[in-house]
Amino acid sequence: MRAQSAKIYGDPNNTVTETSDKILDAAEDMIMRGGYNAFSFQDIAERVGIKKASIYYYFPAKADLGRDVIARYRARFWQGMQNIANDDAIGSWDALKLYVSPIVKIAAEDGNSCLCGCLSGEYTSLPGSMQTEVAAFFNEHQTWLSEFLKRGRTAGDFHFNGPAFQRAQMIFSAIEGAILIKRAIKDPAQLGEVLAAIQQMLRGN
Repeated sequence: MRAQSAKIYGDPNNTVTETSDKILDAAEDMIMRGGYNAFSFQDIAERVGIKKASIYYYFPAKADLGRDVIARYRARFWQGMQNIANDDAIGSWDALKLYVSPIVKIAAEDGNSCLCGCLSGEYTSLPGSMQTEVAAFFNEHQTWLSEFLKRGRTAGDFHFNGPAFQRAQMIFSAIEGAILIKRAIKDPAQLGEVLAAIQQMLRGN
């Protein structure tokens, strides 16, 4: 499953060489651990090992950096989700495991949470361009999950009542909430237990 996940979502062990990617990586990590308002360009410069002025060459303002961090994060997930949806050889249950695999990986990192989950707590103070990206991430996931659940139910793999989109909202909200709660109470089992409950619900139990 790990090799298949890497194929779906891309290899996370690829060597990063571009300065802009290093800046984005540093900003993404800082947002996931402390939020958008908790770091500065100086923090990024010290982490990457470059001059603060160099960051402005790639990102004229912090809002530009924040927007591009979310856009890249969205794109990674979206590409993986499309790969899953377009591969008829992947069964419904394996597809579900592949979908949640990067989320499980994020949650396994101490102090980490979903990038957009973190930013949702700061939503009203974010620049408009970042708000748009965060909302798009949530809408994409819920819409994709809804279509995925419809296909799984039609195939006879999933058994649940009611509209698929309603179930998709519940599942995605449960996953996002579990990651945030896990970080707060430091319970590594939190997400796994929520995922197990989701599987039970889809089995009709």
